[in-house]
Amino acid sequence: MKLNLETANSLKDILNKYSAQTLELQKQIAETRSIESFCSTFLKYMEKDWPIHLLHLIEKERKLIALLKERQDLPFNIEEAEKDAKESLMTAMRRFPLMIEESCKKNNLKIDSTSRHPKYTFHDGFFTLEIDDKKFKAKFSNTEGNLFDISADIDAIIELVIKEKDRIFGRKFEGSKFLKLLRANYLAILKKDNLKDGESLPIRHITRRLGKNLKDFRSDEFSYDLSRLASEGPFEIDKRKIDLQQTKDTRQGMLLHGSISRGYIGFIIFKEVQ
Repeated sequence: MKLNLETANSLKDILNKYSAQTLELQKQIAETRSIESFCSTFLKYMEKDWPIHLLHLIEKERKLIALLKERQDLPFNIEEAEKDAKESLMTAMRRFPLMIEESCKKNNLKIDSTSRHPKYTFHDGFFTLEIDDKKFKAKFSNTEGNLFDISADIDAIIELVIKEKDRIFGRKFEGSKFLKLLRANYLAILKKDNLKDGESLPIRHITRRLGKNLKDFRSDEFSYDLSRLASEGPFEIDKRKIDLQQTKDTRQGMLLHGSISRGYIGFIIFKEVQ
């Protein structure tokens, strides 16, 4: 069907009109969602009494707050809330070492005896918490890398520390199953690289393969399971015995839980049992 010029121009005008309206509505929806998220998060932080989270939120959303003020959609004195939060922040940071110790005891979480502010460790150095007293931030990591960075409200920190601790240490360990998994991936890599059974493989070759083939694979969970296997066994499979060898390369090695003084594990071998 042939479309005449007049009809085509009319359709283009309608299209442009409604495209512009669509863009405006999308902008309004995005803005509304931002306001909804801000109010919800602000309320959450006040209810949980997380003043540092609240201050960081206010600083981040200055433009949005200005917009709400302009529209007279801010039915409380945010400057007063900010002032109260700053006072609470200063008190919390001054008392941080004592407060985190009290919070850990309350939540049955043990801090390593070697911990000193601003650096705290848990579970024999497996987890590390570092506090930035200037930025009022907390960084939480383990032997496999950074886990989270958050505002330094103690209850918020402890909530996440417990969550990460349970994720690592709260899982059931099945030694035989884990050893079979190691053996299967070890053999698969040997075959791909034209190597013979019994040759040494970098431990990171195993974790990289697992990361590609296993859904939700986490190297820190692997590290802890390997620690359990190394200390508890079983050690033999297919008439071969697993052997973990050290490396001086801290970037390629893996520091096992409870084995910090023995250095980094760099290679895995399955030696033939004599």
